Amino acid sequence: MLDRRGFLRTVAGAAVLSQAKGLFASTVPSRSAGPNLVPDKPSGAPNYWCTWAAQNYMYGHDLENLDPEALEGESGSKLANEAMTEKVLFGEGGWVNSFFPEIRKDLYLLLDDGWQAGGTATFELDAIKFPDFTGPFESRLRKLNSAIETAGWRSTALWCRNTPGGDADQRLEVRSESAAIKYWKVDIGDPTFNLVRLRDETHIPLTLEHVHGELPVNGDWKKDGRFGTQVRDSKRMEILRHTDVYRTYDVTSILSLPTTLDRLAEMLKGAEGDSEVHGLLNVEDEVYVAAAMGCTMGILRHPLTGLRPGKDVDLFFNGPRQAKRRMDEVVRAVRWQRIAPPFSPGSGSVHVSDEILTDTWKFERGQAWQTELIGATVRQGAPASIGRNIGLPEVRAKGDKPFVFATRFSNGAVAIAAQERTQVVNAWYMPAAEVILDVSDAPGPFGVFGEFDKLTLNFARSLKGKRILAQDLAGDEVHDISNQVLVRGTSLRIPGRVVRKVGLQKATAGDLSAPGLVIAVL
Repeated sequence: MLDRRGFLRTVAGAAVLSQAKGLFASTVPSRSAGPNLVPDKPSGAPNYWCTWAAQNYMYGHDLENLDPEALEGESGSKLANEAMTEKVLFGEGGWVNSFFPEIRKDLYLLLDDGWQAGGTATFELDAIKFPDFTGPFESRLRKLNSAIETAGWRSTALWCRNTPGGDADQRLEVRSESAAIKYWKVDIGDPTFNLVRLRDETHIPLTLEHVHGELPVNGDWKKDGRFGTQVRDSKRMEILRHTDVYRTYDVTSILSLPTTLDRLAEMLKGAEGDSEVHGLLNVEDEVYVAAAMGCTMGILRHPLTGLRPGKDVDLFFNGPRQAKRRMDEVVRAVRWQRIAPPFSPGSGSVHVSDEILTDTWKFERGQAWQTELIGATVRQGAPASIGRNIGLPEVRAKGDKPFVFATRFSNGAVAIAAQERTQVVNAWYMPAAEVILDVSDAPGPFGVFGEFDKLTLNFARSLKGKRILAQDLAGDEVHDISNQVLVRGTSLRIPGRVVRKVGLQKATAGDLSAPGLVIAVL
């Protein structure tokens, strides 16, 4: 995490260099040779890239035709399990050495179902699937972890399910310590939090993630599709109070955003003011939600496309959003958390809009693994806006509104995001809107994610004579945008074209990601 003093030294140096060189332009950001606004040091947030979606995309590359039903249910899970091998990780074009080179040091690489021999909670690396990692059980894991760390990843994280309980769970503790495994994704199981108790007794540096299983859509999806209020004694809140990370769980690809936002809003409301909640909320692959709302990420998207016959069916990433062509968003979200890391929902305040936006989609075969959704029109509702430690953003739109959410972090940073909508007749579209956020006395920096017609930040202090610097979170170049924004008293208005120009400046060719930038006011 970058403290306030260090941040000011960095941006002040950039501003002086920019001014000295006279780098100003009316239509494009000006370049600065100064230091960038994003720290090089990883945030330490327990974020990971999970192999499960990639595993589910491996079967069928060599087939002339592929029946999507083979990818659903137990059949699909078995195929994905079989796809987890040493070759896909370390072979030519393997995931370990190909994915996320810019941010590997920030991320655990989490091996999902298929890495273990003999079940879902043996904690033993499969020697047949991983023939080059030989020796005793502990040695195999240690060698695997070393190979992944050598490729630049933070470390290895591992998946398990339905742990045996009692003394048998001590294998996880022993092998974690021996192999330097520091993160376990406990996917169901451990209902009495035996693993947490063992971890605390042994003082092993180990982060544990727990879940409450969910269907991929919320509530009565034929009507309003709402997640429902989470009271203090609900099972979900009990899990949140006992774990390090609570994952909001599975979603459909196309309605992922409203499903996740509604789960997040209700969990935040349920945890507000609860001194027993110390863990973090993981919103899976909704990376801009994680960045702007102080949550962790269980990243699933990957860049593999066009490898299956016909429509290139992929149950995890499909539809008009084209998430696998939005890899830059992951980089921007992760790098923002070097500035503003996630924090527990038990601390601070939360504001949730009474206005509910409802997204809809009619699912085709190959777009969901929940069979009853196929051919049906599904509705998912979520609050129009959410604020953590900050008031609700004001959203002005002539028609539909985007989802908008914002957070003030404990170090004074503020993030705000606007994200797209999905309707049967008009999928993954961004309604034009002006967004206004009262940031009060927050010193910043300010993270901005998504598209805006206009974005206005209202401060408690005058901005007269202030310099406005900005930077694409995917890049390292600082730009002075002082003459491209409108400053009036305590108000800073940033045109949407500036958000796009700066926030996409380092976009990868062909990438469809929404903008993501950091702004400093000096």
